[in-house]
Amino acid sequence: MKQRYKWLYFLIPVVLVIGIIGTAVWGYQEMGTRQKLQNRAESQYQKAFYELTEHLTNITGQLAQILVTTSREQATLTLATIWRQVFAAQANIGSLPLALVPLAQTEKFLDNTSVVSSFLLSQTAQGEGGLSENNIKTLENLYQRSQDIAIDLNKLGAKILNNELSWTQVETAAYASGRDLEDNTIIDGFRLVEKKIEGYPELNLGEDFTPVEQQTKKITGEEEMSTQDAGEKALRWWFKDPGKHRVSFNYEGVGDIPTYGFEIAPVENETGPIYIDVSKLDGTVIWAMKARPVEVSQLDLAEGERKAGAFLENHDYQGFVAVKSHQEDNMGVYTFVPQQGEVLLYPDQVKLEVALDNGEIIGFEATPYYMFHQNREIPTAEISPESLKSFISERLKVEMIRPAIIVNTWGKEVLTWEVRGSFVEEEFAIFYNAETGIEESIVRITPTPKFTFNVEG
Repeated sequence: MKQRYKWLYFLIPVVLVIGIIGTAVWGYQEMGTRQKLQNRAESQYQKAFYELTEHLTNITGQLAQILVTTSREQATLTLATIWRQVFAAQANIGSLPLALVPLAQTEKFLDNTSVVSSFLLSQTAQGEGGLSENNIKTLENLYQRSQDIAIDLNKLGAKILNNELSWTQVETAAYASGRDLEDNTIIDGFRLVEKKIEGYPELNLGEDFTPVEQQTKKITGEEEMSTQDAGEKALRWWFKDPGKHRVSFNYEGVGDIPTYGFEIAPVENETGPIYIDVSKLDGTVIWAMKARPVEVSQLDLAEGERKAGAFLENHDYQGFVAVKSHQEDNMGVYTFVPQQGEVLLYPDQVKLEVALDNGEIIGFEATPYYMFHQNREIPTAEISPESLKSFISERLKVEMIRPAIIVNTWGKEVLTWEVRGSFVEEEFAIFYNAETGIEESIVRITPTPKFTFNVEG
C-alpha cells in the first residue's frame, strides 16, 4: 500500500513549485500592467500641466497685445485667441489631480478673463468704439494676474523637471495620508500661486461685463393654493369634461416656479397616465405630459402643427405663431411665440409635442411664457426692412422679414428684424438689430433628414 502512494511524495512538491511560479508570473504581470497604467497617467498629468503653463503664458502675451494694438482686425483675432486659450486652460486644470488644492482664485481668474474677452470680442466684432478707460483698467489687472500665474507655473515646471517629481506619487501619497500633504513641491507651488492671486484686490467687472437678468413678470397670488384646488384646476385644464377621471397629488416642485405635481390615471380604453405641474400661487399649468407609446406616423408636420395651434386656442393662448417645428421619432415638436402687435416675442415661447399617429397632444411646456410674458414698451425700429437689405448676404434667398424681440448673448431683450431665408438646401433665421443692423443671432432651421429603411425578406 505504501509503495502504491509513494509517488505522491514526489508530486506534491512539484505542484507547490508550479503554483509558486504561477503566482509569481501572475504577480509580475499585474505589476507590469499597473506600472503601465501609472506611466500613462503620469504622462497625461505632465502633458496637462505643461499645456496649462503654455496657455497661461500665451494668455499673458495676448492680454498685453490687446492693450497695445490699435487695429480692430488684430483686436478681434487677439480676443478670440484669448478666449480659446482660457477654455483650453480650464480643461487642463480639470485634467490634473488637484483635488488636494482649492484653486478657487486661479479658476476665478480664468472665468473673469473668459467673460471679459467674450464681451469685448462681441463689442469689437460689431464695430463699436475702442476700449474704454474701464475696459483698459480691467485688462491691465487681468494682465498682472496672468503674468504672476505664468511666471510661477514656469518656475514650478522647472522644479518638477529638474527634481524628476511625479504627479502620480503625489496623488497616491495624498490619498494614503488622508489627503493631507503639508510638504510637497508640486502642491506647495500651486498654493503659492493661489496665495499670490488672493493678494490682489477684488476684481469688480461691473455692469459692463455682467449679463443682464431677464425681468420676470409679477405672479399673482399672495398665498399658496391648496393641493385640492390646484388639482381640480389641473384636471379641468386638460379635460373640459373630466368624466370619470380623477387626479392625485404626487409632489411639490421647487425652483424658479414653486409647483404642485399631479397625476391623472387613465380610465377604460385609454393608454398612459397624464402628469401635470401647476403653479402653487395661481394654479397656472406650467408643464404637462401624457406618457404613452406613439405608433407609426399617420400625420405630417403641418397637420400636427394645426392640432397644436388648436390646442393653444382652446386653452386661451390666443394669437400665437409657430416659429419652429421638427419631428422626433413619431412626434411633432412645435415652438410657438405670442405677438404684441406685429412683433414676435421669442422669450415668451411655448412648446408642444403632438403624437403623429392620431394628432393627440402629449407634451406641453410653458415655463418661459409664464415667467416672462408681459406687455412691453417696444421701441420704434431705426432701420426699415428696405434699408435692411444692404446688411443681408446676397447668397441668402430671402423668404420673409418680420419684427421680433429676442434675448441677446448678454441677456438683454432687443428689437430685431427676423429674416427667414435659404442657401441651397439650408434654411436659416437671422436676427438683425433693428437699431444698428448688426447680426444678433443666426439659427440654422434646416429640417432633420428623414431616413427610410427597406427590409427585404
